[in-house]
Amino acid sequence: MPTDSTRTGDTTTVADAPWLGPAFLTGLPLLGAGLGWGLTFIAEWITGLPTFPLQGLIERYTDLSPTLQLVVGIGVGLIAGIVLALFVIHEMLTITVGRDRIDLKRGDYERGADRADVRGVFVQDKRVVVLGHRRQELANVEFDLDRDELAAALRRHGYPWLPDGDPYAAEYRRWVPGADGLPPGADPVLKARQHALEKSNGNDLRELLDELDGLGVVVHDKDKKQYWRLADPA
Repeated sequence: MPTDSTRTGDTTTVADAPWLGPAFLTGLPLLGAGLGWGLTFIAEWITGLPTFPLQGLIERYTDLSPTLQLVVGIGVGLIAGIVLALFVIHEMLTITVGRDRIDLKRGDYERGADRADVRGVFVQDKRVVVLGHRRQELANVEFDLDRDELAAALRRHGYPWLPDGDPYAAEYRRWVPGADGLPPGADPVLKARQHALEKSNGNDLRELLDELDGLGVVVHDKDKKQYWRLADPA
């Protein structure tokens, strides 16, 4: 998506272009209202299909008068569009790069690191990662901003930028129960996290990832599988 880099004093903020938020708040509700209006023309056809999601609810909708169908359809679509727009805006990534600290925020995910603790920053597999000096990950979050804007902001404030991606990518191994080399206590956490990964439980995934970080284990996910490597001891 379009990215904007804004300098304020000793900080540079890399985020989506400022016009995107108002665009979503305008466009998605209008789209939802339009879809709700369109429902009035196809509701009868939907009820005649052998199966369709929420078919019973749509049958009740067709029992309403034409005027009420129009009001309900547009109103529900409008509200759904507003909710979706607010969610999309909430999930936009903001990276604030300062002289002494870098902060990343996306939705409920918030991580920060002092500049002295940062070994490097890279983007790989559509994620931005802040590496620490023990080869641990200080932050790891989905990235959809402009890579060049981020690199420029990091260099401007003296943070090491790793243009070639993860320097430890070759060290990752696929996790299997009882894998050799894991520190004590890591295997049960990885088992629990695999279950959360299969269920797409985001809260548990983050909590268990933090627990693994405390054990010195770095984990990446791919296709519902976990791949791990070790960080250096504290």
